[in-house]
Amino acid sequence: MIQNEKDFIAWIDGQLNENIPSQIVAFNINIYESPFNIEIVGSSEFDPDNEDWACNEDWIPENRSVSVSNSIFGNSWEEAQENILAMAKLYFQSSSKNTHKLKVVKAFAVGFVDGNLSYVL
Repeated sequence: MIQNEKDFIAWIDGQLNENIPSQIVAFNINIYESPFNIEIVGSSEFDPDNEDWACNEDWIPENRSVSVSNSIFGNSWEEAQENILAMAKLYFQSSSKNTHKLKVVKAFAVGFVDGNLSYVL
């Protein structure tokens, strides 16, 4: 379970530690509500004018999703997305071992499934 930024960094570093095919050009962290879970998936397509690229699941890590504590969810879905986005930005700007895999793609986004995306990159 992700309860804080340290847990998030360990989780995403572990997910990105897997072999990621060279055709993956964008990543998205999907957020699910009830229960509150997240996952990261990779897409071989990216279109800045059409967020449907995030529906592609061309790369999925072996351990697909992880639960997230209610304290990170906060009082609303908007607060939850902002909290996950803030942690994703911290990870992206960190020197963790797998950030380079995100820095070479066209997009890195966060969003609720069936919702709008917020971009880290």
